[in-house]
Order: sequence, then structure tokens, then C-alpha cells
Amino acid sequence: MERVIKKFYIYILSMIAAATGLWTCMQINVQADEPVIVVIDPGHGGKNLGAEYDEYTEKDMTLIVARAMKEELEKYDDIIVYLTHDSDVDMSIKDRALFAKERNADFLFCLHFNSSVNHNLYGAEVWVSAFGDYYIKGRQFAEISMDIFEDMGLYSRGIKTRLNDKEENYYGILRYCTEEGIPAALIEHCHLDQENDKPFYQQSEEQLEEFGRKDAEAAAKYLGLKSAQTGVDYSDFPKADVPFQEIVRPDRSEPEVCEIEILDIDEESGTATISMHAEDSESYILYYSYSLDGGYTYTELFSWPRPVWNQSEPMCIFDIQLPFDKGIELRAIAYNGFDVVSESNIIDIPPIAEPKPSEEPEMEDENIEYEDLQEFIFDDIEDSADTQETTWLIVFILIISLIMAVVFFAMIRMLFKLKRYSKRRR
Repeated sequence: MERVIKKFYIYILSMIAAATGLWTCMQINVQADEPVIVVIDPGHGGKNLGAEYDEYTEKDMTLIVARAMKEELEKYDDIIVYLTHDSDVDMSIKDRALFAKERNADFLFCLHFNSSVNHNLYGAEVWVSAFGDYYIKGRQFAEISMDIFEDMGLYSRGIKTRLNDKEENYYGILRYCTEEGIPAALIEHCHLDQENDKPFYQQSEEQLEEFGRKDAEAAAKYLGLKSAQTGVDYSDFPKADVPFQEIVRPDRSEPEVCEIEILDIDEESGTATISMHAEDSESYILYYSYSLDGGYTYTELFSWPRPVWNQSEPMCIFDIQLPFDKGIELRAIAYNGFDVVSESNIIDIPPIAEPKPSEEPEMEDENIEYEDLQEFIFDDIEDSADTQETTWLIVFILIISLIMAVVFFAMIRMLFKLKRYSKRRR
């Protein structure tokens, strides 16, 4: 009897264990089949216009990009996409993060366009949370996004973090999403107020929609999505290996090295070839500019040579045009990836004499004078010929007139003789 009871207990326990295992497997399958939830946040809205330049307003542009991104993402399988707002309304940054939290979002993508105080910066950048796993996830997405922007021809300003005075994420959407446990990234597509970036958004609304499709592509690659509709499969798309750090601080130090030297001066053309050495161990060099007045005024920003977005070459060689008959104080400036600058040494370049005009133009003048003289002589000859013709015509007329006068006189005499002859015969 005891053996029967033991077997019964063993049977019951086995059934419970089997049921528990089955239930666990079912739960795993259900979780595996759960859709990815994405929230797209069009930056600004309502009274919050965002950047404005020419006739473009950021809040209108981000809404166009967001709608196109949502439409493209919904072509993939097992995904649910929300917009924090689909019309021009006011919405606080915290409410946008809470919106994502309430929908249990796997990621929030915040869409923006940029501008700068001096209207001189250009390029695309992605801001991510500075903390732990949120930095890793944001960075992994941003790496993919930045590659796509560069393929589009945009200049990469990099992937960045920024902290406020309280050592929190500076940007509200990243701060609140991190507090609510939502990975997020803030995408600055390009600058509205700089000539280099205008070709990427000023041609047509289609360009803004293309930004949305490219954002969707980056998101799909990061999330490992696939689409039966389009045949695209990113389920095995590789992600960057980003090491864990409690906090990733921005580089607030200026580039350690910024030096210039003159390689050559062509005095005929007034062109100087400059070698510039700039390095930043905690970041990379992003732009450079130069001054001819010792640093009081600078040229526009030029892109620094970089093999990849987060690495820069140590040297840059470029040409500048020197003014003639005027000495200059040459100085350069280097910007790192966080727009912290460092100025170079100053090089005094004495005045370069303006080249004398070459003899060739004088020969041309002499030729022109000779041609003018020839033309004058021929014109004079032609005028003389015309005058001679007129003279001969006058002489001819005078001769004819004289002959006619003689004939007329002879005829008169003959008439007088005939009249006398008639009288005698009578």
C-alpha cells in the first residue's frame, strides 16, 4: 500500500513538473512572439516652433519626417509604432516620455533639425543617454544611423552625450526616458541655417520623407526586424560592441595640439600652402578655420579629414590666398567633436609684391595699335581714292563743257557767215 501511495505521489509531482515546464515554454513563446513597440517623437509642436530659417520651421519638418518613418516601419513584421502626436499641438517633454512608458515602448526616437548661434556649424548628430545600458542601446542605434547619414552625403558631427549642472542628461527627452526606463535617441538630421546642409532639405518635401525612411531603416537594423512585404531581413544585423560604463561624460577639454606651419608660398599667384597639426585624445577634430588678422576674424568652417566619424587624421594640408602688398598674421583654429576649440600659433607673413604685368599684354597692345594704324592707312587710301575719283569726274565734266562751248561758239559764227552771204546775193 505504501508503495502504491509513493508511486501516486511521484506521478502527481511529475505531472506538476511537466505542467510547469509546459507553462514556462508557453510563456517564453508568447514573449518571443510579442511585437516590438516603438514610439516616434516629432520634436516641438504648437507654440514651440523649434528652429526657424528662411521659410522653414522645425516643428512642421519633424512631423513630416515622423509620419514617413512610421509608415516605413509599419512595413516590417511584429512591430507596433506610435507617434507622440500626429498634429501641431503643444506637448511637454515629460508627457512624451510618459506616453512611451504607458505603451511599454522598447525604444523612443526623438526627431529634430538643428541650428547654431553663429550659423556656421553643419552636419548630422545623434544624442544619447550618458548612463549605463541606456548609453549602450542609444550608441548601438546611433552607430547605424550615423553610417546611413554619411552614405546620404551628410557630414557626421558624431554621437554625443551632454550633462547638466546636476550631472543628469541635459536634454529633457533623454533625461525623462532614462528615468522611466525607456531607451532613447535624439536625432539632429542637419542644420537649417548653413549652406552645406541646405541641399539636404530645401529641394522638396520628398527629402524630408526620405529622412523618415532612413530613420526607419536605422531603427529596423538596430531592432533586428524583417519584412515579409518587402523581403528585407535585418534579424542578424550586427550591432556595435559598446562597453558598459556607469556614466559617459562629454569631452569638455580643448584639443591638446593645434599648430600650423608654412610649406610653400607662390609669390606669383599669392598662394600659400599650410600644414596644420591638430589632435584631441578624448575626442576627434571636427572642423578647422583660419584667420589672416591674428584671430580677430575667421573664415568659414572647413571639414577636417577623418577616416571614420569618431577618428581624425593628425594633419591637414590646405591652400590659402594671400593679399598682395599687405602683411598678415596667420592663425588657425581647431574644433573637436564637442565644438570645443583651440587656437594655433601665429605666423607673420610679410607683404608680397604684386607681380608686374607680363610683356605679353604689351605686345597685344602694340599689335592692336599696329592694326589700328593699318586700318587708318587703308581707310585714308580708300578716302584718297574716293577723292581722286571725284576730281577726275569734275575734270571730265569741265572738258565736256569746254568742248560744248567751243562747238556752240563755232555754230554761232557759221550762222553769222551764212547771214552775210545771203545779203550779198541779193
